[in-house]
Amino acid sequence: MKRHLGLKTGFPLFRFLPERGKACLFLIGCLCCTACSDDEENGYVYPSLLTEFVEVYTDARGNGTHFVTDDGKIYAINSPIQGLQPDAAYRLVCGYEVTADYQEGHPVAKVYTAETVNLLKPKEEPSDDDAPLAINSIWHGGDYLNLHLAPKTQGGRQEWGYRTDSTRSSYTGTIYHLSLYHRQPGDPYSYSTTVYASLPLLPLGLQEGDSIAFTVLTFDGRKTWQFGF
Repeated sequence: MKRHLGLKTGFPLFRFLPERGKACLFLIGCLCCTACSDDEENGYVYPSLLTEFVEVYTDARGNGTHFVTDDGKIYAINSPIQGLQPDAAYRLVCGYEVTADYQEGHPVAKVYTAETVNLLKPKEEPSDDDAPLAINSIWHGGDYLNLHLAPKTQGGRQEWGYRTDSTRSSYTGTIYHLSLYHRQPGDPYSYSTTVYASLPLLPLGLQEGDSIAFTVLTFDGRKTWQFGF
């Protein structure tokens, strides 16, 4: 079971990174690439990184000090991510290496890369104007459905969310028919880009035996993924 850590302020549990936060994460990636280049020239074998959806938590000074994976593992961050909102939590995709050190009883991890995740919120608009995209993968992780998406864009605005299309009872429980809400008004299909998204499952109130049928409009038509709980 995932451990949810309490926050000290009224900030929502998850928030998108502000511009300064994105700049900090971009800097982490740049430093990682520079380190890789220098290490390769010196003959150093760069360590394998774990890449996962995580929740990064900040302290009262706005430093990201630790993160929790979808399977409930807690890691202290060896060099805190600075410039974030204080006493808040961020849904991110992190590339990290676990070290042999411990801090306050938790293993210490070096975070090399971090990217923001779109938290999908309920939408009521019909699916008529959905924009198609490519799916790299969709899976159930902890209290989320996680999505690795590849929409085509020209750098314009992308809108994200999910719909509850219907629910029906089965002999095992309730089947929730959900679909991805994706629109890109005025943004032509030009080049592929990577988008990460998570659909929080706790608000659905799922019970043992329930299931989700999640439908996405792809470039090859609508496709549905099934998940049991």
